[in-house]
Amino acid sequence: MTKRHRQLCVQWARKHRDWTMDEWKRVSWSDESRFLIHHVDGCVRVRRLSGEQLLPSCTAGHTQAGSGGTMLWGTFSWASLGLVVVVEQTMKS
Repeated sequence: MTKRHRQLCVQWARKHRDWTMDEWKRVSWSDESRFLIHHVDGCVRVRRLSGEQLLPSCTAGHTQAGSGGTMLWGTFSWASLGLVVVVEQTMKS
């Protein structure tokens, strides 16, 4: 977030800090998140609960940069969860 975005968030929070629970129940929130399936180095690791050492047979091969993840967008409110949408392209706003 830019400095301006942070300022706007703080301004919004201060404006709404005295809202009642009934007012907050009318708000719908949305967010997007990127989930990486592979680590930055491209290896998938399998961890064992017993703390055993990671075996080479438990790792997958290399993945090219920029792949191995998915972007999801969804909404939620006091009353319910909204749909979760897989975002196929870049979100710009």
